[in-house]
Amino acid sequence: MKKVVWDRLGIAFSSACVVHCIMVAFLPFFLPFISQYTHSSWVHFIVLFTMLFTTPFAFVPGYKKHGLTWILAMALIGLLLVILSVIIEGKVSDQLSHGISICGSLFLVFAHAKNIQHSHRHVQHPCC
Repeated sequence: MKKVVWDRLGIAFSSACVVHCIMVAFLPFFLPFISQYTHSSWVHFIVLFTMLFTTPFAFVPGYKKHGLTWILAMALIGLLLVILSVIIEGKVSDQLSHGISICGSLFLVFAHAKNIQHSHRHVQHPCC
């Protein structure tokens, strides 16, 4: 599978995580009766596993191609934040754990987008 496909899958999964976390963390404030249906811990493990699986397939080849450590660091920070949010789930408020997950997912979306951008730039201008 082409590396860009892994980045696009990563963007899709990370974006879905952001939407899910926003809905789970804030929708119950507006519709309290829905809170019993919005929180499932197994979803977080599946999303985390998916991110842990797709991230190396996107960033390792990207790093080998363009050598930009800041993109790799952003991806690792994003993954660590998502891992942290799963670990602290149930020990802190849903808003905090989901807020951390949202930040991590946004780091990943940005890193995937920059990985695609710099990989394309590297192909177009191999000297840079």
